[in-house]
Amino acid sequence: MDVDVPHWLDMIENIEHERFLAESAKKIEGKENVEEKEALKAEVKKLNARAMEARMALHDLSEELPAGLETVMDVAQQTVAAFQSLDAARKKLAAATA
Repeated sequence: MDVDVPHWLDMIENIEHERFLAESAKKIEGKENVEEKEALKAEVKKLNARAMEARMALHDLSEELPAGLETVMDVAQQTVAAFQSLDAARKKLAAATA
């Protein structure tokens, strides 16, 4: 029985090469996921600051009532929009980390 040694060596090298490529792809994918999560965390932090600023603006306006009554709806809508954006970003971050 003749054994084709180069053939078996080639198969072993191919298998090892495929494993190497698969492991490299996982490492790259892992780095991309980490970068994406970090970007989402930064976005949530930024949106949280905007939402808190909008909340404080609405709070300050409420303390001055009845002065500024005509701007209450605009400020309230901006506050709602800020919190909706924050909520959407938090859900996106939660989905990325799950």
